[in-house]
Amino acid sequence: FTISNLGAIGGTYSTPIVNTPEVAILLVGRSRQLPVVVDDQIVAREMTNLSLSLDHRVVDGAVGADFLYAVIARLADPAAWLGEGEIG
Repeated sequence: FTISNLGAIGGTYSTPIVNTPEVAILLVGRSRQLPVVVDDQIVAREMTNLSLSLDHRVVDGAVGADFLYAVIARLADPAAWLGEGEIG
């Protein structure tokens, strides 16, 4: 498994390529302030793009999607990394 940081060079979107012997790669894009709706209010939030590529001979796509949603939940609630937050 590899984590790649496209955001370090200012990139936002890309499709990461799985290289042998890894079975997955997570690409993190540049973070930036964007307007989002929270409790029916428009507020500025730090947002980033995540891209996950998998070797489907090893990892089922549904398992990969579940993993990506778990990463997103932990990024949205950093206390969850320590078992102090709530993961839905």
